[in-house]
Amino acid sequence: MFGILDWLKIGAGACVGIVITSIYWLGVPLLNDYPGLKNIPLIGNLAVGHVETVKAEVLKGYVVLSEKTAAEARARELERQINAAARSLEEYRKRAVAAEKAKEEANERLEKLIAEDGGDDGLRWNDADVEWLRQH
Repeated sequence: MFGILDWLKIGAGACVGIVITSIYWLGVPLLNDYPGLKNIPLIGNLAVGHVETVKAEVLKGYVVLSEKTAAEARARELERQINAAARSLEEYRKRAVAAEKAKEEANERLEKLIAEDGGDDGLRWNDADVEWLRQH
């Protein structure tokens, strides 16, 4: 069967396998502090670990996606504000036309009242009175 030396070899092989797997996935602890090593293809994976390399790639994609989502949200908000401003401007124009029409009608009534006034009460309209009425 197996002797004690064989069992020691199996145990040492298992420990070395665990250490190599740990280094591949998590990197060498002392080399994790050097970010420049990430850029070297094979050494970077061994230095900082496969997990860190994959995480960096995933975060790059996430950043691009989040920036895209934020830009789309800003565009939607700007479009909403533009539409609201257009509706507000249209409403303002309608009110301005209605106010101008009401002012014209009031001026026509004033002119009509001034023209119809025959001075029965003894008062006379002079130019200053008419001008004051037109301004107020």
